[in-house]
Amino acid sequence: MTQAKLDQETLKKLKSDQLSQLKTQLGVKEDDKSLDYYFDDAIQAVLDYTNRTEMVTGLFVYAKKLATVYFNQQSNEGETQRTEGSVTRSFEVGIPLAIRNSLGRYRLGRFARL
Repeated sequence: MTQAKLDQETLKKLKSDQLSQLKTQLGVKEDDKSLDYYFDDAIQAVLDYTNRTEMVTGLFVYAKKLATVYFNQQSNEGETQRTEGSVTRSFEVGIPLAIRNSLGRYRLGRFARL
């Protein structure tokens, strides 16, 4: 599958649109910048996982999903499991499997020269 390279203007628009949708989805005020950091971290994690240096159109949706995970885990950083009474909660470390599976088709292979 070939992905067209996007110009900077289009990338900014896509990022802005997805960030706006994310803030609406999570009930965060538009002028609140706290979610911007989670979204930027999610974009970098997606780029690292896919071995890319620039975003392509389809990746923004997965960055938005990952930013939601980061936002929801903001008081649980560093924890992999928590037990409170008889209730045990486990947290996935890194990018959740459902998102990783979807990102698989965007991954670029790495090649080493001999």
